[in-house]
Amino acid sequence: MTNDQVPPPSIDTSIPHSARMYDYWLGGSSNFAADRALGQAFEQAIPSIRTMARENRRFLGRAVRCMVEEAGIHQFLDIGTGIPAPGDTHSVTEIVAPDSRVVCVDNDPIVNAHAQAHARKKEGGGAPSRTMYVQADLRQPEELLRDPALTASLDLDRPVGLLLIAVLMLLGDQDDPWASTAALLDALPPGSHVAITHPTQDFNPAAMGEVVKAAEQGHMTLVPRERDQVERFFGDWELVEPGVVPVMGWRPDGDLPDDPNAAYYWAGVARKPS
Repeated sequence: MTNDQVPPPSIDTSIPHSARMYDYWLGGSSNFAADRALGQAFEQAIPSIRTMARENRRFLGRAVRCMVEEAGIHQFLDIGTGIPAPGDTHSVTEIVAPDSRVVCVDNDPIVNAHAQAHARKKEGGGAPSRTMYVQADLRQPEELLRDPALTASLDLDRPVGLLLIAVLMLLGDQDDPWASTAALLDALPPGSHVAITHPTQDFNPAAMGEVVKAAEQGHMTLVPRERDQVERFFGDWELVEPGVVPVMGWRPDGDLPDDPNAAYYWAGVARKPS
């Protein structure tokens, strides 16, 4: 889908959506004028916002590799997956564990449309896709966990890699995102891992404040959170080294960046104990 191609009639493209904004920052074409306008407003407040989007994507790859190589996990639940693009969960598992099963979840119908087209293209190439897509809302974890596509793809009696990358900030405190996350964690068996990134005001309060104002004007919920609030999402799971750190500093490929705080996100991976 190219920029501003006519979408399905059920989709209101006058309202920006985080998945399409990320697509814009990553250089994709599956976004619309409202997404680009709000994306540019974010960029005025934080000129490095495109770098931050790329760093989240890089962290996802490192977290998946950690789960595969250190815990032997070969099934993943990616919530807030966004529009399919290089470096996403499907692409990473194709390289590090091609037999993995992946369930990708998003609440944007455009994401689902792209995902289904991607799956059909894969099937047309011969090998069936091991990635399934579910349109669902993180605020309804019990309904998500009962979805037939999820239960048919993932064995919840075996360890699962849960990915919550740059998605929890879209739920306000009144939505109790900690309860939604806890419901997901409780449903997974011992040995499962969870990877989380979350924007924060800890590194640059003024710039993040401007982004929050821009989001409010664009009718989007965006809640940056402090480190202790992010750590709460992991519950009583055991944090994998190096713990909750700036996203650029979580097991970087190569040397530690000169300024790991340059991307305003906390990141971490944790394991459910036996």
